Amino acid sequence: MSRAAIHSKAFQFLAWGIFLFAFRICAADISSNSTPIVSPPAKWVTPHFFERLPATFKAEAGDDQHWLLVERQINAAENETFFHNVRQILSLAGVQNGANVAIDFNPAYQSLNIHWIRIWRGLKFSDQLDLQRIKIIQPERDLDDYVFEGDQTAMLVLNDIRVGDIIDCAYSIRGSNPVFAGIFFDALPAQFSDPVEHLMMQVLWPAQRKLFTKNHGSALMPVALQRTNFIEYTWNGKNIPALRAEDSLPGWFEPEPWIQLSEFSSWSQVNQWALQLFQNDLPLSPELLQKISEWRQLPQNDEKVLAALRFVQDEIRYFGIEIGKNSHQPANPSVVFQRRFGDCKDKTLLFVTILRALDIKAHPILVNSRLGRGIEQWQPSPLAFDHVIAQVRLNNQTFWLDPTASYQRGTLSDFPPPDFERGLVVSPQTTALSVIPRDTDPPPMQITQTFQLGKKTEPAQLKIVTVAKGAAADELRAELATTKRDDLGKSYLRFYSEIYPGIKQSLPLVVADDEQRNRIQTTENYTIENFWTRPENRGAYHCEFFPLEISGLFKKPVDEDRTMPLEVPFPAHKILKTEVMLPIGTTVHGENKTISDPAFFYQMKVKNFGVKLEMDYEYRSLADSVPANLTADYLNHLDQAYQSLGIDLIWR
Repeated sequence: MSRAAIHSKAFQFLAWGIFLFAFRICAADISSNSTPIVSPPAKWVTPHFFERLPATFKAEAGDDQHWLLVERQINAAENETFFHNVRQILSLAGVQNGANVAIDFNPAYQSLNIHWIRIWRGLKFSDQLDLQRIKIIQPERDLDDYVFEGDQTAMLVLNDIRVGDIIDCAYSIRGSNPVFAGIFFDALPAQFSDPVEHLMMQVLWPAQRKLFTKNHGSALMPVALQRTNFIEYTWNGKNIPALRAEDSLPGWFEPEPWIQLSEFSSWSQVNQWALQLFQNDLPLSPELLQKISEWRQLPQNDEKVLAALRFVQDEIRYFGIEIGKNSHQPANPSVVFQRRFGDCKDKTLLFVTILRALDIKAHPILVNSRLGRGIEQWQPSPLAFDHVIAQVRLNNQTFWLDPTASYQRGTLSDFPPPDFERGLVVSPQTTALSVIPRDTDPPPMQITQTFQLGKKTEPAQLKIVTVAKGAAADELRAELATTKRDDLGKSYLRFYSEIYPGIKQSLPLVVADDEQRNRIQTTENYTIENFWTRPENRGAYHCEFFPLEISGLFKKPVDEDRTMPLEVPFPAHKILKTEVMLPIGTTVHGENKTISDPAFFYQMKVKNFGVKLEMDYEYRSLADSVPANLTADYLNHLDQAYQSLGIDLIWR
């Protein structure tokens, strides 16, 4: 499974409006099913015709296309799905963006049959289905995230598309990943980013098998008809408006209404499926056994765990070949050890195998890298998971460790649990999801700014010392390891130039990394020309001190009038101390401020010692989100906190 950006999208609405759920885990060979064929639909399919928009229809501003029909028929016994999508182009932008057909499929276990591609203009249609014009491409959209999936796209660029044309396409995809051993699960969309006149979904289900359905944010209910050997479930939706998801949503919240289908009755059954994948009965290679023997010489078990974890994290690079049956089955740990690469499931199984060989209890855990606790609302299904970590039991303690985490340092007891909240421990004893505790009170990032002010026409000197610990240190270490030091220094300079236009770097960035304590300290030195300014050369000189590092935590959403929850940076704890050494004694009157909101705590204190001014800021998040009905209070508190930021000094 990949934990890269691809897996942070639980839902993806493709150009066809087809709803696909992304779940991947690792490698196989590509089969020869990549060439589509042209054929009529299977006999079990009954295609529906679409209804045209009335002459009085007026599109909303910004709507490029309108779906007249989104039809999906599934034959579970045949492992075949029929898709029929009809959309009308409404604007020139719609012509530019929608005048093509793109169908994704995986040739490792799927075949593509295209039934028709028609362009309706008025009451007549032209046939544009021509195999010679269809190009098969392998886009590998996630290769930049070190994931190779093998998905292919059948692409047809349509000829002579005009505003008002109706694009009518039907095709079927047959086959399912054999790794699931014929157990069925799927996801049906109930709303799209564009309006839909008619949404029709149908499942032909074998009468002797049990199907579980669950609605997520949708009121559509099926009509079930008993046929001779199967049950026909049909969902029909009419005049479905476009989905308008609000911005800044928490990861666990799913704005897209959908209907879940699953043959899995319990998490215990999903666990039984996963147990088969994570078994490793093959003997370990001599090279891997030799390495394990070296770790066995370490005196303490926590040292053994830490050494093995560091090896898998640092020495086994992340790369996933996620094709076909092995998309969900980890590679042989000896192979992963020898080739020195693997994805999350490969690295986790290698790590768990090493610990078990060292007589330390360890199990893989299936998690969702985006939805977290949100999977509690699901019907049990493998679709709920997109990442794998490890659970380790040691000295009556439970550790939740991520073998794919990079640049993680410190001792084992210092590691915060990964922020996944829920997981399925792959163990014979598992019957339900496990709670993964959250790191709700991380060590604060501490920033100390020291300004040495000169007289009115003299430049100011600024020294910034930042101390990061725990997960913040891991993130900073990763940034330092993947960014040239000069480039990083320039990015910091650009950050402060937002408020201090005359700022220049006076000394190179200095970094001190204490890996044992997982503590990183950076030191920045700047000179700020024209720090004292006088508008239009009249009146008094003044200067400003504004805490950019804190203000970024008070970012407001675009959608302030909300019906959906609002995401809050979490966990976040930042302390900023600004010290100003003044050229002459002065009195500064500042107002202390404390705000306690259910989602965050903030305080600001000002102290004046004549020739020294101190401003202390602290922000700590208390929740990861704000319910929609409490957003107004939260935003009001954000405004109050923001208005308290900074102090302006005047030279009289």
